[in-house]
Amino acid sequence: MTDTQVGAGAFAVSPDLAAQAFQQITQLQDVVGEMVREARVLGRIVPLGGGYAEEIGAFMARYGIDGPGSAADQLIRFGQELDKVRSDITKALKRYSDADDEAAAGVDCHGG
Repeated sequence: MTDTQVGAGAFAVSPDLAAQAFQQITQLQDVVGEMVREARVLGRIVPLGGGYAEEIGAFMARYGIDGPGSAADQLIRFGQELDKVRSDITKALKRYSDADDEAAAGVDCHGG
C-alpha cells in the first residue's frame, strides 16, 4: 500500500469537508475547555453548611475535579482525543495534497 492509499482503520477526507470538520472540532474543544473550567469550580469544596449540605459539597468537589474518573479528568481525556482527530485530519489533508500534486505532475497537455 502506498502513502496515498487509505487502509483499514484510516479515513479519507475531502478538503472542504476536512476544513468544516476541523472548524467544528475546534468549536467543540472550546466548549470542552469551558466545561473543564466549570468542573474545576465544582471541585472546590463549597461551604454549604453542616450535615447533609456538607456531604453534598464534598461530593461535588470529589467528582468535579478529584483525580481519575472525575468530570474534569474525563473532559481532559476527551479534549486529547479531539486533538488526535484534528491531527488525523491534518495528515489526511497532507496525503490528499501530496497525491493531487503527484497526479498533476504526471499530466501532460497536448494540443489546444
